[in-house]
Amino acid sequence: MSNKISRRAFLKCAGFSVAAVGSAAMLSGCKSKGGSTVVDNIKVGDTVKNWNGLGVQLTSVFHLTQDPAQEGYEYLGVRVTAVNRTKDQTFVIGAQGIDAINAAYPVPPLSNVDANFQAMAAATPDFTASCDGQGAAISATVSLYNSNSQSFSDSESLPPQGTGYIVLMLMVPKDWKELQVTYTPSFVSDKSLTFVMKAADVLRA
Repeated sequence: MSNKISRRAFLKCAGFSVAAVGSAAMLSGCKSKGGSTVVDNIKVGDTVKNWNGLGVQLTSVFHLTQDPAQEGYEYLGVRVTAVNRTKDQTFVIGAQGIDAINAAYPVPPLSNVDANFQAMAAATPDFTASCDGQGAAISATVSLYNSNSQSFSDSESLPPQGTGYIVLMLMVPKDWKELQVTYTPSFVSDKSLTFVMKAADVLRA
């Protein structure tokens, strides 16, 4: 997604605050840690302090005002606060080839939102989603935080000691009830995190 979607629409819509990503201390609460193989049922507000070097918090779920062309569906944004706690390992997360996708399907115009999303989803192999038991399309990008400039930039990875957001975008039926997102990273084998969200969790303007 272009900056106009991932930063302005996603973060503004979610009531974004730069201060929220100020430091790794934001993940002080701990649901699970260490090298656990599977961590599931992570709900909005839950924190996993250190999972194979990655700290995450399921921060918010929000509705995007731009609906897909497919009738009866809506776009959701999910913001996962993330910290790379390692000193020398870069975590490749989400869609690869972001610049090429944005060049092929620039947003605006808004007519490119669907094509941009589908291209991002096809380039996001490490996240899968299930909505009320049915598969749902999902894309992921990393929004890195620079504490010096207090700004964000799109990236395909989270560098050592890096902080920012994993920004997910999903297309789901408007009457959905439960959404599950599973992250199976490439940097560890046979391990996963699963986030669980209810329709009541969604922030709507």
